[in-house]
Amino acid sequence: MPTRQMHTVPVTTLANGHELELTVHTVTGEHDGPRLGMVASIHGDEPMGVETIRRLLETVTSEPELAGTITAVPVANPYAHMALTRNTPLDGVNLNRIFPGSRNGSVTEQIAHTLCELFIGQVDYLIDFHSGGNLACVDYAYIHDDDAALSKAYGTELLYRGPGYAGSFGDLTRAQGIPTVVSELGGGSQRITHYLDQGVRGGFNVLRHLGMVKGEPDRPDQQRVVDELVVLQPRYGGLLLAEYQPESLGLEVPQGTPLGRVLHPHTFAELEVIRAPFDPSILVLTRPAYTTVAPGDYGFMVANGGTAQPA
Repeated sequence: MPTRQMHTVPVTTLANGHELELTVHTVTGEHDGPRLGMVASIHGDEPMGVETIRRLLETVTSEPELAGTITAVPVANPYAHMALTRNTPLDGVNLNRIFPGSRNGSVTEQIAHTLCELFIGQVDYLIDFHSGGNLACVDYAYIHDDDAALSKAYGTELLYRGPGYAGSFGDLTRAQGIPTVVSELGGGSQRITHYLDQGVRGGFNVLRHLGMVKGEPDRPDQQRVVDELVVLQPRYGGLLLAEYQPESLGLEVPQGTPLGRVLHPHTFAELEVIRAPFDPSILVLTRPAYTTVAPGDYGFMVANGGTAQPA
């Protein structure tokens, strides 16, 4: 049977004397094989990935034929995770924009540096689990030429061939020759069981694709790759009433379709209507029926259905 170990890695000492550490789980199979890394909660308002990794590790530990090694950091940004915030509250920095970080930098820069030491040169492949945050729900994964087979095997119905973000962990690991799946599943406390099951299935699909466990990946009947994806950010803050909610993710709607309305929270006057920009527009990120929204927030994300191609 596989062996499972857990240890902590020091990052830095905080001003209050607290020793900031990252917890690392390692599962070693009985046979030689690839080294797969998993990381979650780079953004602290995305806890779905933490539970996804927990379930994956619990299940894979009982796989008698596991080949290779899994290295997992379920909570990459502990203080952001505690506060359920996208940025680290201690320095206000977005961890997923400052890789590779710095050993002598701010708290977030030192976390980035530590994650690089844990994964760069230590794993052959990586799954980076993300979700939609506290208020939004999302459903897609990134795909690039150097990790296309891995991303297809992961098994989301929609794959985005996008540029990524400068300073993100996924961009860095790919640049270092590590094929990486950046998964964007769930969020907003919506359809929790559905997206946890999908994330666990995706993790096992990767294990099967790499030959670490037996079987073939369980991919959906249809997978589409899109080349254009936009965030629809409201100009005004207030109450966002979503016409299309998380159950509609993946749906195609005509150009000009109202996706949501922003109402003034005191007078209830309609301030803005957010409409689908493409013909057709594929819903990638949406919100529950009723949420508060600030100017410039992620209101919706849509893909240009005109760029969609079979995966």
